Amino acid sequence: MPPIDLLIRRARVIDGSGCPWFFADVAVSGAQIVAVGDLRDQTAHQIVDADGRYLCPGMIDVHVHSDLRLLEDPDFPAATAQGVTTHIIGLDGISYAPLSRAAREHMRRYFAAVNGDPALDWDWSDVASYLRRFDRRVALNVAYLVPHGSVRLEVMGLEARQPSGAELRRMQQLIAEAMEQGALGLSTGLEYLPGAYADTAELVACAHPVAARGGIYVTHMRSYTDRVAAAVAETATIGREAGLPVHISHYNGPADLMLGLADAERAAGGDLTFDSYPYLAGCTVLSMVALPHWVQEGGIDTTVARLRDPAIRMRLREHFATLPFRWDDLQICNTGLPEQQRYEGMRISAAARLAAQPVGDFVCDLLADAQLAIAVIVFHTYRNEADVRRIMLHPAHMGGSDGIYAGSHPHPRGFGTFARYLAVYARDEQVIRLEELVRHLTWHPARRFRLAQRGLIAPGFAADLIMFDLDRIEARATYAEGAQLAAGMDLVLINGVIVLVQGLPTGARPGRSLYGPGYRSHP
Repeated sequence: MPPIDLLIRRARVIDGSGCPWFFADVAVSGAQIVAVGDLRDQTAHQIVDADGRYLCPGMIDVHVHSDLRLLEDPDFPAATAQGVTTHIIGLDGISYAPLSRAAREHMRRYFAAVNGDPALDWDWSDVASYLRRFDRRVALNVAYLVPHGSVRLEVMGLEARQPSGAELRRMQQLIAEAMEQGALGLSTGLEYLPGAYADTAELVACAHPVAARGGIYVTHMRSYTDRVAAAVAETATIGREAGLPVHISHYNGPADLMLGLADAERAAGGDLTFDSYPYLAGCTVLSMVALPHWVQEGGIDTTVARLRDPAIRMRLREHFATLPFRWDDLQICNTGLPEQQRYEGMRISAAARLAAQPVGDFVCDLLADAQLAIAVIVFHTYRNEADVRRIMLHPAHMGGSDGIYAGSHPHPRGFGTFARYLAVYARDEQVIRLEELVRHLTWHPARRFRLAQRGLIAPGFAADLIMFDLDRIEARATYAEGAQLAAGMDLVLINGVIVLVQGLPTGARPGRSLYGPGYRSHP
């Protein structure tokens, strides 16, 4: 056999299938794995001695908010330092294609709390041109879900009503075009605006063109707490009536309840899966958890004007008294304004004391001054570590960091989810067998989201590979210092190119845009 590009010798191969590891050599030519086995006589342009370290498929983060940050930071060591080689973006029904200029400006401002607002050349409008911005220009592979909220905004603006027949047909047309331009499926964010205005019938109608093109429905449901049973039932109804698989994002909560709901739907024939991250606290947009929908109707400028209105603040005091959390449960991640940055990393109650304001007035001023671009860590009390462990063991489970990278004090999940799965739950606590965990993070999501030739170590599959000594993997990010890179990853290849060695990026950017099953190549 002629020399191949790269040969990794003497590795403990965990191939992604869930089967026990085995010793083997792995040969790579170009972007593909070409051989796995005893290759002692094989010659190569480059040889890496694994010396018994683990070799796995690159991990797939099925829920992450790097929609803009990956363009701003194309090496993205927050992911590669954990062994993540593919990001699925466009989550929660909110992203940046397909959008006209006017709609895009609103979405830039509305979701700046999550994605920031970096200085980019915004030279795209549809899914095809957006995906081209990533292809071979970033380190990671990128796949995209067409966001329902963005499509609704494009067609209906921020109207709090059901669409007309013509509007619904236009939404379906945009979704069909997005699928044919490479989207994997449809995402919804039913606690965000304008997605929260959609009823089940609208969501079923929007899922039909996705089903016709082999896609998946992915949802941030209407509730994960008191109304979670109805939310899961709605998700299953959409899948059943539209005829497509469904996937629930950040499926965290009491394990008995959450797994019971999922198992009941699967037993009834529902094709349902879910992802989670191994942390007790959540993270989201402050306006979503703190403000009622009526305050936010009409857009950001109108909302800011209401927040500055003394009469509205009087009404909000009554609303704030009914919130299902304490202000001390919320930690400020980012503010966006230099004069507010002293509050980043603080609990809201402490920040209000520093500002010498009543906490309700402080929250209104904070949101108004930042044009709503505030994200917070939410320290939940409705789940515990036992719930986290049980949920990750379920065979329908996969890993999604829900990583949010804006601000000086991000939630640690974006920098630590996959390292924490490996180091804490597979190695230290042995909650889950390492090979089974790798399946949850590689082949299972690749198969579920129909990422062709990804997620397995086998000939013909993409050479997305990670190598590590399990004893040295460490998730360093904390709630106090959320942007600390994980440690212990020795080697990361993406499409056959080395992008990280001993935890350091090489500067190579071989990431590809991965297209869904409905993709039609256009000249």
